[in-house]
Amino acid sequence: MTEVHGSRSNMFCERAVLGNEASVEQFFVNRLISALDYADSQVRPKESLDELMVNQGRSRKRYRPDYALEVDGTVRWVIEAKAVSESLEPFVGQAASYCHQLNASHHDGNPVTHFLMTNGLMTELYEWDRQDPILRLSFTDFDESNPKWKQLKETLSPDSLSSRRWAVQPSLFESSLIIKQASISEINAAFAWCHKLIYRRENYSYSAAFMEFVKVVFLKLLSDKAVHSNSKAVFAGDGTIEIPASEVKFSLSWIERMEEDSPNPVADIRFRNLVRDLEEEIRQHKKKRIFGPDEILDLSPETIKGVVGKLEKIDLYSMDSDLNGRLFETFLNATLRGKDLGQFFTPRSVVKLATRLADLKVSREHVDTVIDACCGTGGFLIESLSDMWGKVDSNHAISPTEKSRIRDEIATEHIFGIDVAKEPALARIARINMYLHGDGGSRVYQVDALDKRFHSHAAESQEARSEKDEFKRIAAKQAFDVALTNPPFAKEYARKTDAERQILEQYELAYQTTGRRRTPVARLKSSMMFIERYHDLLKPGGRLVTVIDDSILGGDREERVRSFIREKFIVVAVVSLPGDAFQRSQARVKTSIVVLQKKNFPEEEQRPVFMYYCTRVGIDEVARQRVLPIDELNRKAAEEETEKVATLYQAFLSGDSAASDWIVPADAISERMDVKACLPSAGRNVERWKREGHRVAEVRELLRPAFLDPEDASALSSERSEDVILAADSDEMVTLLRVRYDGTPEAGETIAASDSTYDTLYRVRAGDIVISHINAVHGAIAVIPEQLDGLVATKEYTVCRPRVGYHPFLIWQMLRTPEARADLLLSSTGMGRTRVDWNIVSKLQLPVPSEEVSKATVDAIQKARDLEQQARELYQSAGTSLGTALNLDNQEARALLAAFKPPR
Repeated sequence: MTEVHGSRSNMFCERAVLGNEASVEQFFVNRLISALDYADSQVRPKESLDELMVNQGRSRKRYRPDYALEVDGTVRWVIEAKAVSESLEPFVGQAASYCHQLNASHHDGNPVTHFLMTNGLMTELYEWDRQDPILRLSFTDFDESNPKWKQLKETLSPDSLSSRRWAVQPSLFESSLIIKQASISEINAAFAWCHKLIYRRENYSYSAAFMEFVKVVFLKLLSDKAVHSNSKAVFAGDGTIEIPASEVKFSLSWIERMEEDSPNPVADIRFRNLVRDLEEEIRQHKKKRIFGPDEILDLSPETIKGVVGKLEKIDLYSMDSDLNGRLFETFLNATLRGKDLGQFFTPRSVVKLATRLADLKVSREHVDTVIDACCGTGGFLIESLSDMWGKVDSNHAISPTEKSRIRDEIATEHIFGIDVAKEPALARIARINMYLHGDGGSRVYQVDALDKRFHSHAAESQEARSEKDEFKRIAAKQAFDVALTNPPFAKEYARKTDAERQILEQYELAYQTTGRRRTPVARLKSSMMFIERYHDLLKPGGRLVTVIDDSILGGDREERVRSFIREKFIVVAVVSLPGDAFQRSQARVKTSIVVLQKKNFPEEEQRPVFMYYCTRVGIDEVARQRVLPIDELNRKAAEEETEKVATLYQAFLSGDSAASDWIVPADAISERMDVKACLPSAGRNVERWKREGHRVAEVRELLRPAFLDPEDASALSSERSEDVILAADSDEMVTLLRVRYDGTPEAGETIAASDSTYDTLYRVRAGDIVISHINAVHGAIAVIPEQLDGLVATKEYTVCRPRVGYHPFLIWQMLRTPEARADLLLSSTGMGRTRVDWNIVSKLQLPVPSEEVSKATVDAIQKARDLEQQARELYQSAGTSLGTALNLDNQEARALLAAFKPPR
């Protein structure tokens, strides 16, 4: 091969000559065919080939490839060529379908073994019955010494194909199938691939593609379930299963055998039989609807083969326990993330912790009945089922026969789910989940749980009305022992529409009561409504375990909701979750898990409360699809924390002193109920510091505000009046100060002072300590260096000067320590962003270091600052030297950048 500037030619042609399809055929494909040692008589061009009806997505069209290559008078493989600008993927299906049609015309074998797709720059080789390429070559791979070229030639040369006589070949499929367990990342990747295939080839919307995928995966799970109970299956120690391919219905082998009866056997035979069987169970009132009575699997044969080929060797039925019950959520996360589906996701570790806190009871005499009235795809239902089954299995006092009876009773009579969503129909997905994990899908209802009256509508089917009526009768009994749930955070009901107004009118919380006056509120969050709704559904003494927005627990505007909780429930536990616990669902909200017990009688007294603050639970599930090594560490940390919290909670319930550090008295929740306000307190280490001999001082003894009057925080000091800029009266150009989380100050935007949204700006000077009101708890506290002298700060910062005897570096370092920032966080009152102004900072208590420690700290920081300055100067010097030596820094270049750089 001739190399021109690295990769501009290969053994056939120059890259530059390739453009439209005709040039690819002339300069690349024709020379490729010759290099593979085919004679002209063996090459059949497009015009000599028969047009056949092939599948393209969900439609059919007449099609023939660009070339067919013969060996011994029979077509053995075909070529489809495209222009260099065209993607190959959209055309794979029609080439595969053409090969399938050719082979179908031969009753003594499958002579067409491969098809080749190329646009000159990328070439892909496929086996005729597969949707993934077995070989992929770039433009430069076509080199006599390249192993990929050698492999291609060895596969497709006439001599090679002639030696593999198709008439006597064994089946292209294996006589046995190996099915293996997969990791979460492998499942994610496979699901994403399947979605891409369905979405691109079938021209479906995201939601419609998801529902078609659900149908295929339901068939896959049923097939895997049958494999696990098949006597011919051989189970290896690593979880691998080997089984005769003829025994597996979800396989390309099965499709090949059944294609004599149907061109699309998975859709026409397997799915139709499934719908028929489910309809019979619905008729007998054994199951709720999963698919419509006339529903079809609306995917082309090629797409189905692609999905089957991708999933047939993955064992979905025996998924790792952390993935169990999360199949469809995993697919949603892999494919629909960012499409307003965040409400469907509860991190797995949060589900596990909430279920442990629910303390579900199972015995011969009693089995708790559990409900999730916004169940989504069934995560809490599956975890409840798993937890209760585990307790049955570990009870050695129960006989195997009794265990089997109780397990069946739990699955069919004691797990209830409700979800109102229709696009996608999450209740039906939850039914699939329960159906496949113990046949409990008959207790999942597609109704609006917040509608206490269960209004029916004229357009509803009789089946939907019956479903509503059935749950209405159940709800009226107040039969539930436990509600285990994560209501949507953001959804609101408003009085603007008749339907929502009718629902709001059913709720006590939808009215503001002042004295004897009862005023309707304009809107109400559904998460608040669910608290009242679960109170209706629970037995007296029943337990509500719910994820809750911390604003309900501590916000001023939600005091009346807390009053309702105190009136109707005993608060048993509040467990704070990390702020990033719901990052996968893109919900920027601080949450907790609360355990509430419905009062047995109105006068029942509040008891001490178990409280805990988690740091790991929930952060084990991230928004990105790609799995990183840190994810496994986070998962294990979340598991360990879940176990710790659950153990302490059990100790609390049993009166064990091991939980004493995590208990607050009943009166601690008389105002706020959030853990931050009730359990930890600022200054918790002050006495310890004093015992260790340290002098403890408030920050105002170390710092003073540069602009505020210490005697009147609302008034300005006259000391630096020349540095105060009244923005409305000034046309001065000023540069705003920014402070990063790492404590580094930097220049921000330059504006006219009069354009500022703030009335007053403050000019900072070298040596000032600047404290961000919004982000101080994240470390946004800075010492102003000489080079930033003169920048301006807004009123979102407090500008300070150290008092005599204290170096600004020392105070800066003290304020940015975890202990100081934790105390600032605890002293703040905000429920979202935690604001800390001078009033809070000034009262912060810290130990004052000795002169020796102070000097060592200041010297170390000064040395670091000097080294940073040296580094900046070296960077600048290196750039200047290079620019001067090679003319890389010139006026013309700077002018071009100034003229055409894109806006910020």
